[in-house]
Amino acid sequence: MPTAPRPLAELAPDLPNFQPMLDWLAREHTPQLSFLAPQWKSLEAWQAVARPLLKDRLGYAPTGLPLTAKIVRREERAGFTVETVHFSATPTYSIPARVLIPNNRRGKLPAVLALHCHSGKYTWGHEKILSSPGEPAFLTEFRQGTYGRPWTEALARRGFIVIVIDAFYFGERRLDVSALESSRVFPEAKEAHTHALAAQPGTKEWVDATNRVCSFYEHATAKALTATGATWPGLHVWDEMRTVDYLVSRPDVDATRIGCVGLSGGGFRTAMAIAADSRIKAACVTGWMTAFAHQLKHHLRHTWMIYTPGLYRSLDLPDAAALHAPGALLVQQCRRDKLYPMTGMQAAVDQLTQIYAKAGIPERFRGTFYDEPHCFQPPMQEEAFAWMEKWL
Repeated sequence: MPTAPRPLAELAPDLPNFQPMLDWLAREHTPQLSFLAPQWKSLEAWQAVARPLLKDRLGYAPTGLPLTAKIVRREERAGFTVETVHFSATPTYSIPARVLIPNNRRGKLPAVLALHCHSGKYTWGHEKILSSPGEPAFLTEFRQGTYGRPWTEALARRGFIVIVIDAFYFGERRLDVSALESSRVFPEAKEAHTHALAAQPGTKEWVDATNRVCSFYEHATAKALTATGATWPGLHVWDEMRTVDYLVSRPDVDATRIGCVGLSGGGFRTAMAIAADSRIKAACVTGWMTAFAHQLKHHLRHTWMIYTPGLYRSLDLPDAAALHAPGALLVQQCRRDKLYPMTGMQAAVDQLTQIYAKAGIPERFRGTFYDEPHCFQPPMQEEAFAWMEKWL
């Protein structure tokens, strides 16, 4: 008879003999630039120092091209229209996006950046949160398990313009596994690479094999980005800011009513985007808000996409997210989420509560806990939608 798994608290740290050093480093590097530090009395004065430091640590501020956009396709759906758009970013890439425009609405509308999750599913970007006619059943099944529905469509029917980009390394912007030189593929990914080349693109076999290759090549991609002086979060944040540039250029968008919502990797991207871009006025971070020191023993098995070298000495994640103030911030946590310790999730919510209270705007922050595993199910979405309606 199998024995029940032991609680994490009883297990050795994931890096057992290094844990004392890591605990010491976390204490030595306790963030020094939190708004809760006694020297900060003015939110604006703190932001004037903290936001430039954040952007410097992100390490990615390319000279952007003049903003241009091309509508590639337009599709009518029940209650909204989907525009497939490519807009300019840098000399080496444009950003593919789907824009959901509600029907029978006049004037300038509020707009929301909808940021898809990571989930180890690299072949899909926007597809995770926006359905497509004739999509494979295994994609629908994934979305149902994580989200319960294509929530971007429900939000568009509530009267919001919704934009979904394929984040770097996902969907149309994923690693081109077929272009890898077979003789140079890392041994750990060689079998999956062989399966990906042999499978019919779009099939479950191809998706699974491609995702396995991309998962391993995250390591190489992170090393390459870091070697150039950039960071992966910095690239994502810059693309999010470029997405806001595009949104505010649209004649149907009210530039004063921009929101951002995301789960998991999309939640982390939301937290960093609102830290960097004050044009975003309301946000919902779901399933990625924690105090980083609490992650050290058993919870650092995350994607490379959430690590910003050197940032922790100045700002923890809740400190960075608080740069959004006085913007309205909803943080949703899942009590049965195994990606983060409960202590870290609670500490982050407590810290944000204190920051917003110190800023004199406690009503603009809310932290809620759901008895769920890692997800963004319809009841959580409804809270997020109501938050957007209240503050946008």
